[in-house]
Parts: sequence; C-alpha cells; structure tokens
Amino acid sequence: MADITQKAGDQARDAVAAERQRISRELHDRVLQLLSGAHLRAESSRRQLLGNRAALETELRAIEESIDKAITEIRNLLTENQSEGELQAGALENRLRQELEIFCARTGFKLDFRCAVGDQNLPPTIERELYFTLREGILNAVRHSRATELHLLLRKTSHAWEASLSDNGVGFDPASSGAGGHYGLKGMNERIRKIGGELTLRTAPGKGTAITITIPFETD
Repeated sequence: MADITQKAGDQARDAVAAERQRISRELHDRVLQLLSGAHLRAESSRRQLLGNRAALETELRAIEESIDKAITEIRNLLTENQSEGELQAGALENRLRQELEIFCARTGFKLDFRCAVGDQNLPPTIERELYFTLREGILNAVRHSRATELHLLLRKTSHAWEASLSDNGVGFDPASSGAGGHYGLKGMNERIRKIGGELTLRTAPGKGTAITITIPFETD
C-alpha cells in the first residue's frame, strides 16, 4: 500500500511539474515575445517619433494591439487551466451578469440581459463551455465593436438550449484575412462543437455582430 501511495504521489508531482513547464513554454512563446516587441516599439517611439505625431499614433496603435494580444493569451492560458471545481454548477447567469455589469460600468454600454435558463437546467460541461464562449464574445464586443448596446439572451426551447449575443457596433467582414483569429471565432466554434452544438455568426461592416448558439438536447 505504501508503494502504491508513493507511486501516486510521484505521478501527481510529475504531472504538476509537466504542467508548469508547459505553461512556462506557452508564456515564453505566446506572451513574452509580444510584450518584448511592444517594449521595443515604445522605446523606439520615445527616442525617434515624439516630433512626428502621425507616425507616433501609428506606433501607439500597434503597441496597443500587441498588449491586447498578450492579455488575450494570458486569459486563454488561465482559462485552459481552470478546473471544473472553479466553475460552480448553476452559476452561469450570475457570473455573466456580474461581468457584464463590470464591463458596462467601464464602457457605458447599454445592457439588455435576459436569462430564461434555470440554475440547474444546464449540464455542467455545457454550462462551462457556454460560459467561456459567451465571455469571449462579450470581450470581443467590448474591445473591438465600438458598440453602444449589447444584448444577451439565454433560453431553453423545446429541443435545445439557445444563446444569442448581439451588438450595434461596426461589425466586420468574416471572410477577411485574420478576422477569425482576431475575434477568437475559431476557439469559440471549437468549444461549442465539442458539446454537440452549433455557432452561427451574422455580421458585416457597419452592421453590428450577432452570434447565435444552439445546443440540442441529448437524445437516447
């Protein structure tokens, strides 16, 4: 019994060490490079561009984008390492409402949030993936859409759980190069497909953005 316990302890320590190494690599490859590049651009701007407003504004926008990407990468790493226990079952509505209220207080968004899904209606796995997908969509709207209104509806129909998230922002061309990565759509789609659902996107330049998620009930 002692040998089995020792072996289990060793395996747990090895797993923790391996995870730490993975996170360190990810931080180096995905975050530190972005921040290092932003630092160099800021230093160069301070030394060379203080007298050239147009060039300085261009560089500042590039620096902002790099920092924004670094923040996204850090958030994704934290998300990837959150355990099921850190997301309490039945907390979807409260967590989304709290975050939305914070974002709206900071940005002045007009918020319309309606939830017709009971606390215990959603299976934990679906609740988890739906939370992170909607959170990503909300962050995209806050950071990229230039919107003044945000609408979120969660409901249960006769055959599926549904979520719709829309804004009145600038929209974008989903076929343009880099649009999917910039808006995190690939990861959002992957999360929803993983739980058997479907995510649809409606947007165009100047037309706002609307995301609809449908997750059919499991059938025997």
